[in-house]
Amino acid sequence: MKSLLSSKFTATFPTLMMVMVLSLLVLLFSNLCLPVFSMATASNIESQGKALLQWKATLETQELLNTWTSKTSPCNWTGITCRNDGHLMPTITRVQLEQLGLERKLEILNFSALPSLRVLNLSNNHIHGYIPASISALSKLAILDLSNNKLTSVIPSEFGMLPNEMANLTNLIILDLFNNNLSSNLPPNLVKGSLLQYLGLGYNNFQGLIPISLKNSTNLSRFRLDRNLFIGDVSQSFGVHPHLDYIDVSFKKLSGTLSPTWGACLNLTSLKISGNRINGKIPWEIVQLSKLQLLDISSNNLNGKDPKRVRKIISLISLEHGK
Repeated sequence: MKSLLSSKFTATFPTLMMVMVLSLLVLLFSNLCLPVFSMATASNIESQGKALLQWKATLETQELLNTWTSKTSPCNWTGITCRNDGHLMPTITRVQLEQLGLERKLEILNFSALPSLRVLNLSNNHIHGYIPASISALSKLAILDLSNNKLTSVIPSEFGMLPNEMANLTNLIILDLFNNNLSSNLPPNLVKGSLLQYLGLGYNNFQGLIPISLKNSTNLSRFRLDRNLFIGDVSQSFGVHPHLDYIDVSFKKLSGTLSPTWGACLNLTSLKISGNRINGKIPWEIVQLSKLQLLDISSNNLNGKDPKRVRKIISLISLEHGK
């Protein structure tokens, strides 16, 4: 019995020693790597802050961002929100600087230094210049609000790239470029991301066709394309949007007839199509929408010979019907 125990111990002792040695090596390796990883993540937040400080240095008015200094963490700056985002150290996920009177160009900002950014809100400022193609580096961006600024020129074709591309904005939920001086044609894939819920392009100088990708944005709840120079057939520019509650495509150059498929937008409360070149009858499928409260069809070439249909329209609006 004694010899049996002795032989068993002799057989297992090398194995135990090997396990102990391996455990020590793993522990040692972990302790060595942790500082390196922490330094790397700390370096990331520093590089993000550096990019924002470089942009701040170009602003006409900087006193509103007096908390932005190299002596404090970017996570403590005005308008900046940080999250861990799967890392041990925080990273910048939100830049919200609306209504601060900021005046400078957007293209100076190094977007590639902010890979974890979810929200970029620079609305109601005096930002001018153009929207740079480098903004497509913000692949995690969910909210982009540049409304009520002085942006000009074109929108880069990088908007709406396919998901297999390195640079894309297909995670957008809100895209608001309302009330700028943006012009030219829109990229066909501008709203390719199916997550988009709000699209605000009104009060610009966009021209050409409405992006065909809009038809596939089934999560849209509202969009504003009013006061632009869009052309095309209104019946072919839109799809079925079951969550849609607000449409404003007024004062453009849209033609064609109203499609009965708009009647599938069961949550629609406001439909504004005034100031276009739309003709034909108003589909009953639209008129009988139970939640529809505002229907602006003025200054078009529509006709309504059906008395019941006309009475229903008059009950919805107090605007001029037809021309």
